[in-house]
Amino acid sequence: MVFVCDHCHFELEAVAKPSQCPDCGKLGHIRTATAEESQAFQARKLEDVWHDPAPALAG
Repeated sequence: MVFVCDHCHFELEAVAKPSQCPDCGKLGHIRTATAEESQAFQARKLEDVWHDPAPALAG
């Protein structure tokens, strides 16, 4: 499942809902992501962030 911190908006995937945000440390601000948030999260996981379509310039 995908969860979101309502304080810092960090998104994480976990089997069970954590009580504390692993990013900002706030307690009790984690909620289950909406269907739209979950789909966007899954789509981002598939992106190749290391691919640079622009060639490096020599110089």
